[in-house]
Amino acid sequence: MNELAAYAPARALWLRPSSLRRVRARSAQLSLPLLTALLFWPLLTLIARQTVYFSGPARSSYAILYGSARGSRVFLYLNFAILAAFVAVGWPGIWIRLKQNLLLSATLSLALTSVLWTSSLKITVQMFVQISLCALFACYLSIRVSTRQLMQILMFMGVSASLLSIFFAIALPSYGIFAGYGTSAWQGICNHKNTLGVSSAYLLLPAFFATHYSRSIRCAYGGLITLLIFLSQSRGAWFYTLGVVAFVAWLHFYRRLRRSESLLLVLITGAVCTALIILVTVYFSDLATLVGKDPTMSGRFKIYKEVWLAILKRPFLGYGLGGFWFPGSLESQRLGLSIGWANIGYSENGILELALQIGFLGVALVLGMIATAVARAVKLLRSPFYTPRVGWFLTIIVLAMFTNIDAGWFLTSDTLDWVLIVIACIGLNEEWARVRTFLPHSRRDGMLRLRWKAPRPLVYAGDPHA
Repeated sequence: MNELAAYAPARALWLRPSSLRRVRARSAQLSLPLLTALLFWPLLTLIARQTVYFSGPARSSYAILYGSARGSRVFLYLNFAILAAFVAVGWPGIWIRLKQNLLLSATLSLALTSVLWTSSLKITVQMFVQISLCALFACYLSIRVSTRQLMQILMFMGVSASLLSIFFAIALPSYGIFAGYGTSAWQGICNHKNTLGVSSAYLLLPAFFATHYSRSIRCAYGGLITLLIFLSQSRGAWFYTLGVVAFVAWLHFYRRLRRSESLLLVLITGAVCTALIILVTVYFSDLATLVGKDPTMSGRFKIYKEVWLAILKRPFLGYGLGGFWFPGSLESQRLGLSIGWANIGYSENGILELALQIGFLGVALVLGMIATAVARAVKLLRSPFYTPRVGWFLTIIVLAMFTNIDAGWFLTSDTLDWVLIVIACIGLNEEWARVRTFLPHSRRDGMLRLRWKAPRPLVYAGDPHA
């Protein structure tokens, strides 16, 4: 620890590239409350996965008055205009982020290049513009606000979205109660009950890591979000939330054990997870029935089979953005007829959907970006340089892994999932770069392998992410 203390001043004096510092200094002129107000609509739209209130399966009254396509397009264009404004303002810093995260840049470049082999040039261009704006918006957030401020903004959005959802479900049940499946599940401001559950699960995560709030505030916030997850009746979201809570508890114990004990914990965890996977595989039908789910996962297994067969026809580069599901695609029509769902427009799995869009090459780029971030987080977990932001970023990625078991989204323009995944990968890469910047080259690997007994993370004055 004495050797580590010798490097403390170096971290306090750590600086970003000069151009990035100038971008942050200019953007700091905008107060956080004003920025939160400007971010309110685009973040609320990402949480709801729609233009809030004016669309969705239970919102037919608006469609009758104004026409669903016409109404949704107006608010869709408004939302993307707001995102474009943020991207334009923060472009110098966003460009730096793209150069620092080459796998993200390569993924967007591949998505753009797919115009060369897509079956619908117009749809592909439109989807690329939307997806790029969403990804660049995530880069902007990683530049503009610190991790602490971002968690603060997300907790404010979580409270706002929860209160609006409660209002719609109680005062306007025709809007806030999910109309499908004959259930009383809540969908609130979201386009589906599952969206409410999954978005709430992501919004729950800051409650575990926003240590600048008191424990009572975080518990109250967590209780409100958990209530929304429960009322959504999304079985998937229930299990995702339980998995995240278990992971956060595991992370807490892992960091406080000695090196030999932590290794034993990893081995026990691996054995337990393996046993659970085997049990779920063998007794899946019985377990699904027990929790009120269809043993075929609402027909997902058949969808996965047919989507996989379609992927194998164009495995390397896929069908291009929007090139598979557009109305004129013969292959998507064949798939819809084979499963008895003519208007299907999603693979029900994020990785399979990504493979359809930009092939196995795109899957490799996205998973490579995530795997690199996870590897760097693992190296930081037991080091003196661990901070709550590392734990939050890693938990976001773990939740993304859970949600992709039976759904999930990668490379999208309308989900909170993808924005937070990009922010998490950028944040972990930046944290690793900061550590490597001030450690002498000969000590970089050895310093991170030192046994660390102190449970409290080291925080230095001048840390821009504290």
